[in-house]
Amino acid sequence: MEVDIVFDGSMGMGQSSDLDALDRSLLEELNINARRSDREIARRLRVSPTTVSHRIARLEKLGVIRGYIPVLDDELLGWDLWATIGIRILKGKLREVEERIARDPRAYALYDVTGEFDALLIGRFRDRRDLDRFVKHTLQDPFVERTATQVVLNRVKEERRVPLSARPVAP
Repeated sequence: MEVDIVFDGSMGMGQSSDLDALDRSLLEELNINARRSDREIARRLRVSPTTVSHRIARLEKLGVIRGYIPVLDDELLGWDLWATIGIRILKGKLREVEERIARDPRAYALYDVTGEFDALLIGRFRDRRDLDRFVKHTLQDPFVERTATQVVLNRVKEERRVPLSARPVAP
């Protein structure tokens, strides 16, 4: 089973420099497989298991690592349809509406955005009827002016891991 490490952006801009080469190597190892033992990671990084456990604890305390989650196959679990939904919300009600929408388990991600819409939702749905119910329920909110839905045909790339290097990978 593949496991993702979840990174937190709470360190802010420029604070990533607080991470040294060992921290980055450790995060790369966890990005590959967060279920490996401290002993295995230590062997790969040529440091002691105690160093690995202390570094991981520090990164968790700093909020760089927020948790560990399994990477599940959503389609095998019945979430066959993905969609993006642009949502226009009445002025002054953005946060209130977003908080309501975000509580729905079908909301995979929800972003404040610029442009024609105020929020962009990425959602996963059981089927077309489930998507239809979600959109109609959202439109019943008195502060939602309108929505625009796009059904995802194919997911070309979807990556929860945070890149630790900005270097592009050669094809």
